[in-house]
Amino acid sequence: MTDLLIIGGGAAGLYCSSLLPEAAVIERGESCGRKLLLTGGGRCNYTHASSVPELLEHYHGSLPFIRKVLYSHTPEDIINRFRKLGIKEKDEDGKIFPETESSHDILSALLKHNPKIILGKVVDVERRGDYFQIKTEDSEYSARKILIATGGNAYPQTGSDGLGYHIARKLGHSIKPQHPALAAIALTPSLGESEGVSTYITLKKGRKCVSGMAVITRKGISGPAAENFSHLLNGKEEIEISFSDADMKAIRRDQGSMLVKNALPLPVRLSYALIGELADRKAANLSKKEENTITECLSRHKFMAAPIASSAMSTAGGVSTDEINPATMESRIVPGLYFAGDIIDVDADCGGYSLTWAFATAAIAAKSMKQ
Repeated sequence: MTDLLIIGGGAAGLYCSSLLPEAAVIERGESCGRKLLLTGGGRCNYTHASSVPELLEHYHGSLPFIRKVLYSHTPEDIINRFRKLGIKEKDEDGKIFPETESSHDILSALLKHNPKIILGKVVDVERRGDYFQIKTEDSEYSARKILIATGGNAYPQTGSDGLGYHIARKLGHSIKPQHPALAAIALTPSLGESEGVSTYITLKKGRKCVSGMAVITRKGISGPAAENFSHLLNGKEEIEISFSDADMKAIRRDQGSMLVKNALPLPVRLSYALIGELADRKAANLSKKEENTITECLSRHKFMAAPIASSAMSTAGGVSTDEINPATMESRIVPGLYFAGDIIDVDADCGGYSLTWAFATAAIAAKSMKQ
């Protein structure tokens, strides 16, 4: 029998264990923190130096719940915690990285004070009186309080395979439908002939829009704009993408002798992908219809779009926030059961916001579990 047990050795689980060195961590993989090592392109953008009101603009879910969590453990608290763990920060336009720019250093800092790592896949959790019985494939453990920090079902190759949802549902919790978030987006038709081009775009779905940099891929788009938009997509849906608001009348008037591909404020390969042979026409020779066609293709290009699940770094949906106390992260249904991180029905934009959420919820849970 142990008092405290954490299921999941990812960002949330390890942050909690760094604050609760007496707790044991069960990790299903061969090692802890595999997804953490991938964040920020391996540089680990571990929080964002913004005020809570500014942070709230980058989260999706119950705002009262999110607000309570972020005020309880702020980015400043996260930075200070990592300083105590030996990590000096580096600020890049508000994005906070370790000074060494290595996610391995963040992982090492979190593992430094916790030798109680149990490697094994949890297959069942039962509530028995005032304690929990946790079964792995080859052992059993008992604990009075447990934290589920297994992540969602994004990037299953790193261990986030949706197991936590099964455990939470069995223990009586409601699970909101999940779909990929922070994912690249597949487009039909694709723009594969301009693969590798980086450009600023605006994606629109109904009244909702997201602007930012994107990279054209063979299947669609990746980069911040795609990742921040992906949570809005439920399967395959029609969207509009604006690549440029170029004034074709002005181009025709002032740059009439130029070829369209050279007059447009876009990479030439992308111009070909969007407007085809019209890119090789002189601007002055365009008909009114052709001018309108180009404007439509550049500013309101329609695609069928779907998030690429295999690329998702986060999950939208999860354990209902109505059933979790944001002041403690304890279940309102099962005493002694706690949640932290991506398993909760909250997701965030890229830029350190997801890790901020993981660390904040984990810190609140650690404080409550210790009491």
